[in-house]
Amino acid sequence: MDKAVGKAFGNVPPSDPDADFIEALHRNNAVFSAFKVHRAQNDMARLLLDSNGNLKPFEQWLNEVMPIATHQCRTWLRTEYDTAVIRAHQAADWRQFTREKDILPNLKWCPSTSITPGEDHRVFWGMVRPIDDDFWSHHRPGDRWNCKCTLSSTDEPVTPVPTGTGPSSTQQKGLENNPGKDAKLFSDTHPYKTEAHAGAKKAVDRLLKRLEEMMREMPEYFTDEERTAIARDNLEIEKALGITKGKPMTVEDADKQSANPNYVPKYILDPKGIYQDKYGKTYRLNKKYDETRHRPFGINCQTCAPAYSLRLRGFNVTAKANTKGSKLEHLSQGYNCWKVWRNLDGTPARHTSTNDWMVDKKYKIMTPKRYLEFFDEVCKEEGVYELSIGWKRGGGHATIIQRFKDGSLKYIEPQADNSEGSGYEFKDLKYLAENGAATNHGCRGIMRIDNKLFNTEFIGIFDK
Repeated sequence: MDKAVGKAFGNVPPSDPDADFIEALHRNNAVFSAFKVHRAQNDMARLLLDSNGNLKPFEQWLNEVMPIATHQCRTWLRTEYDTAVIRAHQAADWRQFTREKDILPNLKWCPSTSITPGEDHRVFWGMVRPIDDDFWSHHRPGDRWNCKCTLSSTDEPVTPVPTGTGPSSTQQKGLENNPGKDAKLFSDTHPYKTEAHAGAKKAVDRLLKRLEEMMREMPEYFTDEERTAIARDNLEIEKALGITKGKPMTVEDADKQSANPNYVPKYILDPKGIYQDKYGKTYRLNKKYDETRHRPFGINCQTCAPAYSLRLRGFNVTAKANTKGSKLEHLSQGYNCWKVWRNLDGTPARHTSTNDWMVDKKYKIMTPKRYLEFFDEVCKEEGVYELSIGWKRGGGHATIIQRFKDGSLKYIEPQADNSEGSGYEFKDLKYLAENGAATNHGCRGIMRIDNKLFNTEFIGIFDK
């Protein structure tokens, strides 16, 4: 249903006059969906026991619930989706009609585009009525399932209402309302609500309260669509992890190696150390370092980056070690690191490839200056970005770049602390740029991740 709203209204910024209306649409979609799921779950649960109160064998229960599942999840779902798309477009049209009524004060009922149009609406085709006429409270395209009639604004003269068309002559339950006025794609008379099981309203109210709390906690720069989708995603993550999300963490709480607390460096800073890097920093071997135990936490960057992002949301998760045959090892291979993220519609998210950016700029190779340009251009909006970068010396790394409200852009290393006071502050954007490879594999690039959904197929990469 949110996809239907997206198709009808497109990407709407917070300043758009329809922004609040679209937020109401998303909220009402959540209400409808919650009642629907509650109904299906209870219908299926009711069939678990036989007439004597004994638990039915699984195969028997499965056969009995299949008609419910088939109806709810396949056959009827298509009808609901098609009708939601139609009514979302009608809501968008109505908002536009209202804004233009000083110029085009009337609405004309246009013929259906269906190959087999219903006869109940044919009587209205070509009729013209004022936009504020009470007629539209009782009749409209979209007041029955899969109706494909439309309205158009016009200054043509008003025509009479056909006789014998009372308020209940065509409307069907759940579709009597005008979604352009009340922001509900389906009305409160829909059977999911009127025939809901006991306790449904309380359950839905609790769910909505939780969703609204999470949405209020989110960064102010998120769009309404992002807030709604990510709040629902949080519920899926909670279910997958078996924990409850806490309050969003500050950067300080999410950073400072708290996403990877088991990391132990092989070399540590020491003014008297015998090892020196190209920056003049001296090191010594860390006596606490154990190759077998600690190395897997030094090659798990593909988990540390998403762990940091989820910690910002309020999930107290940490990165697991990268061990052979694990999903972490899978994520460390080529394009796989991006598999943990999904777009708001559930489709795989795509990164901005370093190579594609170079082609657009007509660059042959990457240089430190070009890396800084790349970071600044791609990470333009306030938010959290995952960077996959190839190193000059070979290999690569996944890490975080974050754009803050004051416009500053910073390199945040969730695998090994580089924050103020860590001693590794020299590992900044300039450090990344100077050590980045001149040529890259196609998997290298940047993706904004704080406004993405997490793919719970990879929930096992975290400790909790």
